[in-house]
Amino acid sequence: MSNFKYIAIDNVLIRYVDKNQKGFPLFLIHGLGGSIESWTNNIEFLSKKFRIIAFDLPGFGLSDKPKVSYTINYYVNFLEKFIKKLKVNRLFLLGSSLGGHIAVEFTIKNRKIVDKLILISPVGSLPKSFKGTVALKKYFKIVEGKSSNDIYRILTSIDNSMVDRSYANVIYKRLSMPGAKDAFISALKGSAKAPRYNSKLAKINTNMLLIWGKEDKMIPLKYIRPFMDLGNSRIIIIENCGHRPHVENPKLFNKVVKDFLME
Repeated sequence: MSNFKYIAIDNVLIRYVDKNQKGFPLFLIHGLGGSIESWTNNIEFLSKKFRIIAFDLPGFGLSDKPKVSYTINYYVNFLEKFIKKLKVNRLFLLGSSLGGHIAVEFTIKNRKIVDKLILISPVGSLPKSFKGTVALKKYFKIVEGKSSNDIYRILTSIDNSMVDRSYANVIYKRLSMPGAKDAFISALKGSAKAPRYNSKLAKINTNMLLIWGKEDKMIPLKYIRPFMDLGNSRIIIIENCGHRPHVENPKLFNKVVKDFLME
């Protein structure tokens, strides 16, 4: 992946990709600890039909990591300014995990500009009693990793199917950047403390697609329940797949997303 661009939003430098500017815009929002590279297996395919705008959230990837409180509101406000700066008036929005949380809150606040919403195992609908699955608690420990081997060991203890040493090395290098660990912890706390959006889901009048890995150990499938009674939501459960179906089964994921957006 290449052709990265940078743009300043409130003096925070953001790295992004903008591919196929003739297509209808589809914004991709990665999860906690992710980056543009989270979408390595998706951008090329989806850009054949859509304008793909993928970016590193502030605090992650190669975007700046200012000393701020990385709340969901902070990210929603950032996204509003980012979209405005790119002069986009209508869009499709796709968010994974933490990115799904941001995408839901953004859509509730900006319903008129989001034509369709796609969520991958989104957080934010979890009950207040939710204290984290074993897998999620293990994942949080990557900030304590003192080497790429530590990161590899932690990630493979969660799910061995999609982790190689090069991926672990990228995570280690990114977390070693100044401010990265603080941003990770702040974003984690910001999402955990944010009000649950369950009661506001009915305000979303755009069509939604929920994609969930059947074997997701981080955010188990049972937490899809708040979306099941919505008349405008469709649910796709992918077999033999964990928390990152866009990585684990990109061929099926890409087809499902393309078909939904082209309806």
